[in-house]
Amino acid sequence: MIKKIINTLFSKTFSAIAGFLIIILVSHLLGTNGKGSQSIIAFNIYVFLLVFTLIGNSTLIYLAPRKSFSFLFIPSFIWIIFACFICFFLVIFINSLQSPFALQSIGIAFLASISEINYFYLMGKQQVIKANNLKLIFPISNILFILIFYSLNMFNDISFYVLSLWLSYSISLIYGVFLLRKDYLHLHFLSKQQLKQSFKILLSLGALKQLGSICQSLNYRVSFYIIAFFCGKDTLGVYSNSCSLCESVMLFGSALALVQYSHLSNNSNSSLAKHLTIRLTLFNALFSFLALALLCLLPQSFYVFLFGEGFADVGFFIRILAIGVLFLSCSSNFTQFFASQGNFSISFWASFIGLIVTIVLNLILVPSFNATGSAFAALCSYITTFAFEAFFFFKWFRNK
Repeated sequence: MIKKIINTLFSKTFSAIAGFLIIILVSHLLGTNGKGSQSIIAFNIYVFLLVFTLIGNSTLIYLAPRKSFSFLFIPSFIWIIFACFICFFLVIFINSLQSPFALQSIGIAFLASISEINYFYLMGKQQVIKANNLKLIFPISNILFILIFYSLNMFNDISFYVLSLWLSYSISLIYGVFLLRKDYLHLHFLSKQQLKQSFKILLSLGALKQLGSICQSLNYRVSFYIIAFFCGKDTLGVYSNSCSLCESVMLFGSALALVQYSHLSNNSNSSLAKHLTIRLTLFNALFSFLALALLCLLPQSFYVFLFGEGFADVGFFIRILAIGVLFLSCSSNFTQFFASQGNFSISFWASFIGLIVTIVLNLILVPSFNATGSAFAALCSYITTFAFEAFFFFKWFRNK
């Protein structure tokens, strides 16, 4: 298990480094406005991805040891196609996602969603190293394509960032199919009864889990739309970099939690589950505290050097967000614990309540205090989410 945790941690750390390089390049080359546009595009893609994987999501880790690849992939793929058409017509009809690349975002999310299915299935089969290798393909490809465009003096427009996403997710999808080539070769159609049963199982588990993920993701990023509306994309560019740096700390906790989920999904020992969750949560808290403390202590000049002129307030926002991010990082262990027990409702309600706090406080605070109000809203929301999950975990802990 230690080897899997280290490998997963390495994978997520490398992904974070690649993500930082992208943030730095976009910030320097396109400025605060370009970075704001990039943040909206990236979040649009992520929202579409969450919708497309409404049933083919991380619950596959729980189901992979119990069901065949065909039983899980076929309904997931059917849903992706259906969701693509729905989102396409919604974007055409609404046309208000604050991005000229909204339709392209749907296509990119389509590629990403199938790659996600491959990743979660590998994790469920405890092929953690293969899954992590697959997860690394996208950030490696993405940073390479951006560097190529930059070296050719082409990366002077946000459209080249979008092109790098197209190419990177295509490579990731191809590699994932290669890793699961035996499963894909034995892929077969399901009978009407099997298809009905598979949809029922995946929806009963996956839909609630993904609705929780959608709520949590909106909890992270719905403020971006509010800031863009009230303050403009320049302010959003600065605030989004602060969020990215803070949330990168959670990669360590998510690496622990993901291996925890994979391990506990294949083990029915309740004593092991609760004690392992507590140990990993404490370990996560210690690392997150030290990392966030370092980010808070870095001087303003460091962030100007890192991102360029106009990003001096990054450190200010980080110091507001830090405590909330610490609590939120720890809550990831509770989330994966409940998921390993087949209980997705607690995490859903925690994320939903956190989202309500985020929306209400952003609408109250941002018009008067700009992005500072959004940072305080995030702090309150993250602490609320943690408190809700921690309460039910320790309630369960006492009853066992």
